[in-house]
Amino acid sequence: MISVEGNTLEATLEITLESMVHREKVARGWVEHPTSTLLHHEKACCDEARLWFLTLGRSMEGWSAGHFELKAPTWLSKKFEWGPSSWPMSWCELIKHEQIDCGVFAVLAREIFTAQGFKAHGGQVLVNYNKICTDHWKDFWIDRMPNAEECKSFNWIGENVVYHEVCIVEMPDQTAKVYDATFNQWYESEGRKGFGGLLAVRSESPRLLRWGNHTLSYGEWIEL
Repeated sequence: MISVEGNTLEATLEITLESMVHREKVARGWVEHPTSTLLHHEKACCDEARLWFLTLGRSMEGWSAGHFELKAPTWLSKKFEWGPSSWPMSWCELIKHEQIDCGVFAVLAREIFTAQGFKAHGGQVLVNYNKICTDHWKDFWIDRMPNAEECKSFNWIGENVVYHEVCIVEMPDQTAKVYDATFNQWYESEGRKGFGGLLAVRSESPRLLRWGNHTLSYGEWIEL
């Protein structure tokens, strides 16, 4: 297990990943952070916004009720640009934005997969990048953030590791598929080392799911 200033990252990780996370000053925020969710005002404003989004998804993907087929919502990254979002965000606020962060992308992917007839859950990953990339993203985030104070509220960018949100799709045979709606890709369970390599994943599925040789358990960071 990894302890970060009094908090425990509940996973058995090899020393390479453990030492890497310990070097990240913002790792505590990653450990404590839940997956993102959109607020619903329980009023017509959010009902209509969510219905608009699902209708758009149906038209873009060509799926219909009663015809369950897993289709990745690749159109999301064409509809929305990746960048900082202001939190908390509600459904009725979402439709006013052209720029969203990985948390919103993941929420929207869950909605689409659920509408397709699958159980979809929040997921979090840690990804390895070099300092050239992370320095660039820090500047990019500050430039794009509507409110500069929000940059301090949750820092997803470390020196060599970044926090990222994905969607865990639960298949009928209790296996998992991990989809990154921000960058339109399905992650492989084997992972890979080096630049852009997936280091660990955490699932919010209430059930144990098999993902390749790994077992995803609710709330636990699993090393790849």
